[in-house]
Amino acid sequence: ENSFPPPPPSSSSRPACIPAPQFHPAPPKRVSEATVGMRRGTLPSILPPPPAPGVRPPLAANGKEWFAGDCNRKTAEALLLRVNKDGAFLIRHSSAQSSRQPYTLAVLFEEKVYNIPIRYMQELRGFALGKEGKTNEEIFSTLDEMISYHQQNQLLLIDSRSQAKRSAYLTHPARP
Repeated sequence: ENSFPPPPPSSSSRPACIPAPQFHPAPPKRVSEATVGMRRGTLPSILPPPPAPGVRPPLAANGKEWFAGDCNRKTAEALLLRVNKDGAFLIRHSSAQSSRQPYTLAVLFEEKVYNIPIRYMQELRGFALGKEGKTNEEIFSTLDEMISYHQQNQLLLIDSRSQAKRSAYLTHPARP
């Protein structure tokens, strides 16, 4: 059963890390940019209809060892650095606090923490990693599905400063 993320805190102070509800995996859908741009009535039948306007993305993950909830970026990075293993990861609520980018995947690789936005694509009712504008991307129905997929398939990591590309598996879930 899906539940929805709690509203963002009203002040700038956030609790260190609070867990949230859970969900179950399903195989990812590959969607081309053309499909993403299609109008509501022309989406392929394999995709569910989009939610009503104003519907927030489903929250899942309560009890998952990789879900850190309202953990801020600094706390998440410190936690992953303490784990100190390539592939250590967690998902936290995004500092952006928007329904279009509700979460962030933080991954440790070669002593660097990569913070990857997780977008919720309302028209497809699914989650995608990274910035918008890619021609092909994986769409996942749930966060659990996304994690399971990248535990078996490498995740592309791009250094925001140098643009150097690395790839890693998600191997060590971390949670405060």
